[in-house]
Amino acid sequence: MKEIKTIAQFSSIINSSLDIDDVLSNSMLLIEELMEAEVCSIFELDKEKNELFFRLARYDPHGNIKKIRIKMGEGIAGSVASTGEMIVISDTKKDGRFNSMVDDITGFQTKSIVAVPIKNKGRILGVIQVLNCKRVASLDENMREVLFIVAGQVGIAMENAKLYGRLKENFVLTKAELKETQAKLLRTERLAAMGQLSHAVAHEVRNPVMAIGGFARRLKKMLPSDQLSGKYVDVILQETARLGKMVVEVERYTSLPEPELKQVNLSDLLKNAVHGWRKNQQEVATEVKIKSMSGNPEIYVDKELMKEALIRVLSNAQESMDQKGVITISTWWEGKWIIISLRDHGIGIVKEDIPRVFEPFYTSKMQGAGMGLSFVSQIVAGHGGEVKISSTRGVGTEVRISFPATRSDSSDLI
Repeated sequence: MKEIKTIAQFSSIINSSLDIDDVLSNSMLLIEELMEAEVCSIFELDKEKNELFFRLARYDPHGNIKKIRIKMGEGIAGSVASTGEMIVISDTKKDGRFNSMVDDITGFQTKSIVAVPIKNKGRILGVIQVLNCKRVASLDENMREVLFIVAGQVGIAMENAKLYGRLKENFVLTKAELKETQAKLLRTERLAAMGQLSHAVAHEVRNPVMAIGGFARRLKKMLPSDQLSGKYVDVILQETARLGKMVVEVERYTSLPEPELKQVNLSDLLKNAVHGWRKNQQEVATEVKIKSMSGNPEIYVDKELMKEALIRVLSNAQESMDQKGVITISTWWEGKWIIISLRDHGIGIVKEDIPRVFEPFYTSKMQGAGMGLSFVSQIVAGHGGEVKISSTRGVGTEVRISFPATRSDSSDLI
């Protein structure tokens, strides 16, 4: 559980600022604490020259190694960047890949190394090196997974900081626009970090839940059905089943596939989503009105993923109206963007809670895992789009989904 706590702390650090030096420095401190290491360093990849350089090194306060360049495939860091695989060396004296040049310059003595690739969307951005850590000999699969998660979050922070910097340089934005852009980037990092944390939680919870459920079922068979203790066992079984469903939901969230964009009729997509939603309802007292734009356009989306997103929004809307009322789906153009608006007349969302509704596990309901809008946000983001929510307590909520009407590669933004 220490590893999960560390990921949660790391998420808080990495989402606190777009000042990349501040984020990286605090990240290294946390990694050092987790690994019981002396120091860390972070290499960044110069894509034009295909070389690594020191982005930050806590054992070089005077910046003596800033000018050092390491070619891809050269040394430990270069090998990690070249292969994309972690390298663990418990004794540098016995590994021919280790180069003592940096030690000679700084006076530091490197005894062991754990080197982890920094990746984002499959691309190598750099390498984290953890030096002289006490846990190197006992580095199990759980700890390796945690290190990959941490490195992935560093990669997201680095990319978003670059994007924000380019926006400041290339566009004349108002102070309010810059603030909004910064908030969106931080939210992207926060959601990604929460997704990784969710995966770690599900991994830790799955096996204990299965064991508890299994033993409870055995115990139930051994007890007379009329005993009070049997009712207690029933409660255990109900709660373990609920936790089991939550684990499945979380694992689904953390393994959503990349969208496969194909041409789809917008009107047909909406009708199929409503039909799919109704099939999952035992009694439907909620009415859905579709107000489609004229022209009935063809769009490029992953039909099944977008259908899932729409079904989840419809389910949320229905629950907010206590299973009855009217949900209105409207569509229109905004420039080259398609807008899908889903509006209900339910209880609404408290203004202070709106920024959190996309976070995994956030919910104001008595039941449910709080993953519905997290799915929606991730699916729409995969299409290069965005989800916005406006709500008034006691009046209702509008979920507005916008995405490009033609083929889009959201990775081009970074």
